[in-house]
Amino acid sequence: MKKLSQAIVLAGAMTAGLTAVQTAQAEISASVDIASMYLWRGQDLGLDKGTAVVSGALDYSHESGLYAGVWTSSGDSSLGNETDFYAGFAGAVGDFGYDLGYVTYIYSETAADEFDDAAEFYLGLSYSMVGITFYVPSDSDADGLYTVLGVDIPDTSFSVALGNYSDIDDEYTHLDVSYAYNDSVGFTVSKIVDEANEDSYDKSMRYVVSYSLPIEM
Repeated sequence: MKKLSQAIVLAGAMTAGLTAVQTAQAEISASVDIASMYLWRGQDLGLDKGTAVVSGALDYSHESGLYAGVWTSSGDSSLGNETDFYAGFAGAVGDFGYDLGYVTYIYSETAADEFDDAAEFYLGLSYSMVGITFYVPSDSDADGLYTVLGVDIPDTSFSVALGNYSDIDDEYTHLDVSYAYNDSVGFTVSKIVDEANEDSYDKSMRYVVSYSLPIEM
C-alpha cells in the first residue's frame, strides 16, 4: 500500500500524495525504506505482527504534474509480497493543491495478482497545511470509502492524520501522530479510536520508527 513515507503517515496513506513531485523537468527518483512495522490505515499488516518491513520505490515525475511509479514491499500477514503501481496528476495553485490518481495493489499469495484485481482511485485536496484525500475502489461493484484528513502542525516537525474507512458492513477510525526527525528518520504513534463492530480491530497503540534512504539515479 504505497507509500511508507519518512514519518509513516498512514504508510502512505496519501498515496503518491498531495506533495507529489513538481520539478523543473522530467525526473526519475528512487528510495529504499525500512520501518519497524507495516502500518497501513491504522493496522499492522506485517508478516508477523510488530515485525519490520522493507520497501522500495521507483518514481517518474514531470513538470506538467503527471507522475507514475512502482512500490514493492516484503508483504503483509496473509496476502504475501506486495507490489503497487500508481499514476496520477498533481499540482498547485497558490496554497491550494490537488492530486488525482489510480493505484493497483498486486499480491503474490492471492487471486489479486493482476492489474486492477485490487485497485483504487484517489482524490487529494490541500490548502496550506491541511489536506484531505478520498479513496474509492476502482471496481464499481465494490463497496468502501477511505478518507484521511491530515494537518501539519505550524513551526514544528509534527503532523496529525485522522483516517476513516467505511463500507456497508463495517467502519473504523484511526488517529496517527507523526514526527519527522529529519529528511530520513520519522516516528509515528497510531491507534484505532473507534469501530462500528465491537472488537473487530486491535485497538492497541502502534509505535513505528522508519528510515528512508534516497537512491541517486
